[in-house]
Amino acid sequence: MFTGLVEEIGTIKGCKKIPDGKELCIEAINILSDLKKNDSISCSGICLTVVEINENQFKVQLVEETLSRTTAKTWVKGTKINLERALLPTSRIGGHFVQGHIDGTVKILDIITLNDSAVWYFSIPKSLEQFLVEKGSICLDGISLTIAQKSKGSFSVSLIPHTLKVTTFNQKNINDIINVEVDMMAKHIKTFLGAYSEF
Repeated sequence: MFTGLVEEIGTIKGCKKIPDGKELCIEAINILSDLKKNDSISCSGICLTVVEINENQFKVQLVEETLSRTTAKTWVKGTKINLERALLPTSRIGGHFVQGHIDGTVKILDIITLNDSAVWYFSIPKSLEQFLVEKGSICLDGISLTIAQKSKGSFSVSLIPHTLKVTTFNQKNINDIINVEVDMMAKHIKTFLGAYSEF
């Protein structure tokens, strides 16, 4: 479980194919202070398991299922990714509950730059549209954000200067693809209502 508050940007230093997917070697600084083998870590929103760790890098493995559903299939040596360690029971919840289970991807449709902040517009896959509400939570590339506006086929978020500075969003462009996880509560409510309607 995560909060969607990015702790630092990591850099992929190694990327190799393994029999069932891909293995990544990721360079980081801050999160390595207490990171351990078998820990869960959010890599641009994807919950992965640390399989190896040394002084300035850690390794994770991705299976084909994860690669097919996320932007990780495009990651190569040099790719920058958002990193967040798993939530501790004593942590403040500054964002919202994020599982690291990617529901799909969205495309950046437009970026409206203001003085220091910006409004970003994204596509909405038809399968996820029912889970998005204005002022509701959404996780994009591991970042907890609030939906500013929703219209047919698209939604927008407002990004403060701090978010643009400390995440990989400052390297993104129109037409880039972003990992998305919708609010887990919305998914549970939809499942509950669907089951209730069958009675």
